[in-house]
Amino acid sequence: MRAQGRRITAGVATALVVVGTVTAVQAQASEPAHRARQRPSATSTTTPATSPATSPSATGVLFRDDFTSFDTTNWSCEYDCPVIEGEKARYRLRSGVAPDNYGSWSKSRYKGQRFTEGTFTVSFSLTERPKQNVWWGVALWDQTRGEDQFNEINFGYTTNQSYTNTQLLFESAKRGQARSVKVDTGVDLYDGQYHEATLQYDRSAVKFFLDGTLLSTISDPQYIPTDPMDLVLGPRLVTGSQPLTSGFTQSIDRVEISR
Repeated sequence: MRAQGRRITAGVATALVVVGTVTAVQAQASEPAHRARQRPSATSTTTPATSPATSPSATGVLFRDDFTSFDTTNWSCEYDCPVIEGEKARYRLRSGVAPDNYGSWSKSRYKGQRFTEGTFTVSFSLTERPKQNVWWGVALWDQTRGEDQFNEINFGYTTNQSYTNTQLLFESAKRGQARSVKVDTGVDLYDGQYHEATLQYDRSAVKFFLDGTLLSTISDPQYIPTDPMDLVLGPRLVTGSQPLTSGFTQSIDRVEISR
């Protein structure tokens, strides 16, 4: 494990992979998923994608963080920064705290660059699913053109909704035009076990992998963002929700950004 995350090289083409349990600046919300999921022009499908096992291909690692420490030269925080324990970043939400306060929101944003394509991999794990309205996940996000012109790519879920513990949402949006896909991963996402998730995209397609298997692809160009976006990690208690009755943690063991 490296002593800290380090940027390996510069560039625009990037890959991000997240593995593990699955954004100190008090900033605007990082993803529309972190709002109440009210997208005026969103479209959706509830059909899970089924694809043969296919590992994501990426070359040229730009950045990797094994979270032996939390390096603020690489990451900024929204409300609470993660706590580093056992070489893992613990993004914790506390019980009894109202939304939009410290203790109800823990996210980090990568500072090295913004992205217009790439492969992003994260190793993540989740604690027991809360009954309240918590959004967890990993996102690429931008709203520099305004709230109605947001861009994003994400995977995650809002926990008080009707999906089972094996299901999540995979989403892509270009300037307010959004596509949401219901994905059944086939594994319990809330049992504390680590999984490797990958978001990979360029102008032709957006792909979501879990544990090396391609689960869903969005290829309609009207939903594929081309404006630069930030990489954001972590959960929050959604505005308007009741406080948690017990805490919730999204842990991240490793982040890798590649071409």
